[in-house]
Amino acid sequence: MEPEEAVRQLEYAIDASLDETGQRTAATYRPTFERVADRADGGAVYALAGALADTVAAGDRPSPAEANATADRVLDDWAYTDGGE
Repeated sequence: MEPEEAVRQLEYAIDASLDETGQRTAATYRPTFERVADRADGGAVYALAGALADTVAAGDRPSPAEANATADRVLDDWAYTDGGE
């Protein structure tokens, strides 16, 4: 999964709503997805999108810092499992 596609999927998941500063919430995650794509592969980007979507489905809107922390966990898991296998 490409970072742009991951952001688009999250926009659908959170209904492309605006946060309190008027920014589209999902778009703020783009740098996080790009970082994961640079360090791993599309599978890790997909895993991050799934983790964030699960959080959104539970009623939370992760901040960019929280998304980065989730990305770090995904990258750690990805490295530990040798690419998710």
